[in-house]
Amino acid sequence: MSPPDSSSSQRAANRARVVRALRERGAQSRRELTEIGLSRSTVKSVVEELIDAGIITEFADSRAARGTGRPPTLVGLKGDLGVAVGVEIANGVVRAAVCDTAQELLAHDSVPTDDHTPPQATLKTVGTLIDQLLDRAGLSRREVIGVGISVPGPIQRRTGLNGRATTLKPWVNVNAHVAAAEVLRMPLLVDNDANFGALAELTWGAARGLRDVAYVYTAAGIGVGFILNGALYAGANGTAGELGHTTIDENGEVCECGGRGCLNTLANADSISQKLWRSYGDRLSIADVIKMAQLGDVGCRRVIADAGRHIGLAAANMYNLLDPELIILGGNLAPAGDLLLGPLRESMARRAIHAGEVLPPFVVGELNEHVVVVLGAAAAVLRDAGAFPLPNQRNTESTTVRARRP
Repeated sequence: MSPPDSSSSQRAANRARVVRALRERGAQSRRELTEIGLSRSTVKSVVEELIDAGIITEFADSRAARGTGRPPTLVGLKGDLGVAVGVEIANGVVRAAVCDTAQELLAHDSVPTDDHTPPQATLKTVGTLIDQLLDRAGLSRREVIGVGISVPGPIQRRTGLNGRATTLKPWVNVNAHVAAAEVLRMPLLVDNDANFGALAELTWGAARGLRDVAYVYTAAGIGVGFILNGALYAGANGTAGELGHTTIDENGEVCECGGRGCLNTLANADSISQKLWRSYGDRLSIADVIKMAQLGDVGCRRVIADAGRHIGLAAANMYNLLDPELIILGGNLAPAGDLLLGPLRESMARRAIHAGEVLPPFVVGELNEHVVVVLGAAAAVLRDAGAFPLPNQRNTESTTVRARRP
């Protein structure tokens, strides 16, 4: 038997490294691809091989500033190598999105749900929604690389069970991965909404190109997705980022987690709107409160400012521990903008230790609350080349779909 061709093996390994880098980082210039440890000549050769194989394509960098000369050329995966599906199971709604391997959003939609619905029934709704979106995009399950599924609250790393802090009580102590695999019968991964939101902003939004970012996601609870040294950080037990369950007032209201005075009891959407129910005589939603505040209602402006100050206190503690270069606000409080961020930044500045340097920017995310989590769930699949390999051959039977950027 002849010995294996080491040069062929090395070329295959180099091609795999470039494809993995493009899956993790999106389109890159040839110079940027040398950062994965390959020489310029090797990158040039590998890129040519992958273009000839129909796996990647090249195009002008649309991010380059206009009027500064010829824009650099980027290379990226072609979009017809498969699709990733992102799913968000949240309070009152299930959302889903389909993205191709070029990181283009092909379709997304949502359906209302009941928070008391058992997980199996909710997952059947998820399966129906996925099939509808694939059909709308002219695709089938055969072209799905994998599905990323978001559930609110912490997921215990060792057992895979949803913790008691989840805001969807039928999912407490449920292994969402096992339950989803039984119903959907597709390769998948499961994580929480804040972590996926962080990945979405890293892939498409305000965190692009950064390595140390905190993404504060506000929904039924308040959580943080951490990008540390360029990678998602979930902690030893999967409970990193539960900002909503940090103590703000030791004598405050009892939280559903059993603690007292948690940030969630002071600054999540329900706690903000409930502060106005008695005086306003109406069960205002958080969207109502924000809209009225933007129109000048002083009561609504006050409760939003109070929430901002509480979140700022928690964010200062987070900053003192982790020192991120950017903090992003996403979710249902993000539309409040500076009505929330102004008091938040002031509260944070009084408490953060910044050694004479300016504090990191605290900004509203670039992706809205209706797509950010599902995009992040799809991005998690697209970025994980080990768990979700691309098909061995390009699927030439799929219908070409006009895509749009999220």
